[in-house]
Amino acid sequence: MWVFYLIALPLTVGLVAATLRYFAGPAVPLYVLATVGYAWLCSLSFVILVPTDIYTTITGNQKSDVGFFWSWSYWSTFTLGWAIIPTIKGYEDAGDFTVKERLKTSIRANMLFYEIVGVIGFLGIIMLIIIHHDWRGAILGFAMACSNTFGLVTGAFLLGFGLSEIPRNVWKNADWTRRQKNLSRTVAMMAVKLEYAHQEYCNAIAVVQATSKQMSKRDPVRPYMDIIDNMLAQMLRDDPLFNLCGGKLEENDMDYDTDGKTMAALRRRLRRAHEEYCRCKRKYVSGFRENRPGTLGSFLDFTEFIWRCILRRQLLRVLAVILGCISAAILLAEATLLPTGVHLSLFSILINTAGKKEVLVQVVAFAPLMYMCVCTYYPLFRLGMMVVYSLTPGHTSSVSLLMICSMVARYAPPISYNFLNLIHLGGDAKTTFEKGKEIVIKNYLGHDNCSRNIYSTSLSPVSGNSTKKKPHPLSSTKQTRSFHAYHFCPIRGWGALMMLFLSLGETSTESIHSLWLFILCWSPVISLGIFLSSLEAGKGSSSGLRKKKIWMGLIHLE
Repeated sequence: MWVFYLIALPLTVGLVAATLRYFAGPAVPLYVLATVGYAWLCSLSFVILVPTDIYTTITGNQKSDVGFFWSWSYWSTFTLGWAIIPTIKGYEDAGDFTVKERLKTSIRANMLFYEIVGVIGFLGIIMLIIIHHDWRGAILGFAMACSNTFGLVTGAFLLGFGLSEIPRNVWKNADWTRRQKNLSRTVAMMAVKLEYAHQEYCNAIAVVQATSKQMSKRDPVRPYMDIIDNMLAQMLRDDPLFNLCGGKLEENDMDYDTDGKTMAALRRRLRRAHEEYCRCKRKYVSGFRENRPGTLGSFLDFTEFIWRCILRRQLLRVLAVILGCISAAILLAEATLLPTGVHLSLFSILINTAGKKEVLVQVVAFAPLMYMCVCTYYPLFRLGMMVVYSLTPGHTSSVSLLMICSMVARYAPPISYNFLNLIHLGGDAKTTFEKGKEIVIKNYLGHDNCSRNIYSTSLSPVSGNSTKKKPHPLSSTKQTRSFHAYHFCPIRGWGALMMLFLSLGETSTESIHSLWLFILCWSPVISLGIFLSSLEAGKGSSSGLRKKKIWMGLIHLE
């Protein structure tokens, strides 16, 4: 186990440091780099802990150090993703001139987010008052259930999109003609964005200069104006080749000298315009070069030609097929989580086949988990780069880095738990992560059974005196996983399939035909999974399925 730690941890730290160095802009403060790096490190540590947790569960040697690292990583990502990083992001985005005012602006900007969290928390407290007595464990369980419900439900759609989009893009990149067309279109779009960013930057500079010119030296907000003037002078010194031309003043552009808030808005506008312009004018490095001299140079040129024009294309297609098979295996495992005894998860079969071989078990668990993380984060980054933030080498702002790392921190635990649900270790064996979460959420529920499905899905209150009544047919330990699949697996499977179909349907007529063929092939499998799950869940009940209503995986017990 420690061998895997010694190899994986330095690689993770190096990956985080290299990624930050590659993407972070020159103006990103040190504390932002430290926060983002720590958040990424805690998020990536899940990818290391899951294979280790699976191996220790198989060998029956579950030590306390694994549980400690689980708690450290989970609560670090939880507090960072939901509380600390949103506050720092608002602080960095604010244009105010003092720390106190920037914090106030950050809190006001996140007020809608805090209000939603507050309403959910208030409802949870009411629920705790009604059904529970242990406040400490109940509050922790409620917070974990809310966080992981968000991650699992939305992550299903992100995962479904990534499972099809990544293999498809790898296959498309092997076609040089199509790749050239895509790059040409990208270059044209970047030229338009650069022109727009240059115009906006010139407009912001014109507004700053006009506002400073009309403001007297005795004006109460003149000190703020001096700070903005100094910031603008520094920007122009850093870019001496900048061509200032075409700056325009709009109707309300001369109203920034009212008070401190308007001056803060002007400062924020100038900073954001400068960041966008620097991002759009990033340096282009050409791949063309002269021939290498000498006999060895000719051999290297010939080898490079073979690699770029022949081998790389074929290897990309092979890689696309392999990734497509892994996507199909993940989709099969997600959509057909069947009751105990019937396993259609390829990863579960491989891990159980590996037995107690440490390196083999951890590699088999590490590879698909990393691929699931990539498939989940890829559409998240792609969607965010179109709407919210930008991820540009050497020019990513503090706000964008913080926004990205908050999303990474929020989705890391649900992805890990989702993967663990695909692994059946035989009997009633549970990993340390699963045991810890069940204990905390069992405290929230005030009930010893069915904690796992509540953790994974919606928050259905269980009455505190339910143990006095006749035991529920699904409350046995043997059927815990069955009840989990019975409740939530079809929803995740259909969500993943929905996004997969939507992404496939965006390409061409041939893809639409293959889409309908895919639906016809998979619908019976998923329907069979729902039906078998309901049958297994109904065993032991006197009335059987007559007391249950099944509609697209949404189960309501009468």
